[in-house]
Amino acid sequence: MVKKIILFSFLFIWAKAAFLQNVLREGKILYDISYQNLPAEMRRNEHMLPHDASFYFKGEKTRMEMGISGMGKNTTIYNGDSATNTVLLNIKGKKFALIKSDSEMVEVRQSFAPNDSNYAFLGVTVVNEFKKIVDFNCQKAIVKRKVNGIIQETICWFTKEIPPYNTKNDPNLHDIPGFLMQYSMTENGMSMTMTVKLVMRVPIEDSYFEIPQGYQIVSEKELNRILMVMQNGQ
Repeated sequence: MVKKIILFSFLFIWAKAAFLQNVLREGKILYDISYQNLPAEMRRNEHMLPHDASFYFKGEKTRMEMGISGMGKNTTIYNGDSATNTVLLNIKGKKFALIKSDSEMVEVRQSFAPNDSNYAFLGVTVVNEFKKIVDFNCQKAIVKRKVNGIIQETICWFTKEIPPYNTKNDPNLHDIPGFLMQYSMTENGMSMTMTVKLVMRVPIEDSYFEIPQGYQIVSEKELNRILMVMQNGQ
């Protein structure tokens, strides 16, 4: 579950922004994260799961920050100018950085896509239902999948008033023409829902989108080993 959360935040911001007119192009977004249908063991340790996240954006650069089960912080940076994705892990004071190109990210997505005859992605339907989320006009979209012969629907709410950072390059979400303000991720019956709770129209320093000093650049193999150790509680 820890690795899934980290990868979710990694994939969540991977996008090249196709900017529209009259949209907010710089600022900070705060998320509330909630969980549903956790098994008993995870419920007892729910306080260790991340319950909030921060998202910074400026032009074609983004930064996502999320806690890692009480062990540290996961930061994901996307630079659209250089088409690079950087994951920063600060685990118990040890700092690691993983850098991937857009083409490598395609392989990451494919490796985590279900390859199972019991699973099928059925598409996205944008419907004419609207509501406000923190003063932004949002529209409803329904993501449909078939799992073990049962159709599952996930309701999303998106706005066109922020560039589509978290939908444009996701093959399952690119038909959603805006930025997701509320979205759920479900696995094995468990759900994690991210909801925007605050949008701050503030200037963001360029240093937010650079690798800070003190981080060791590692390969994906090394990072997986680190995540395995972390997940096993060693």
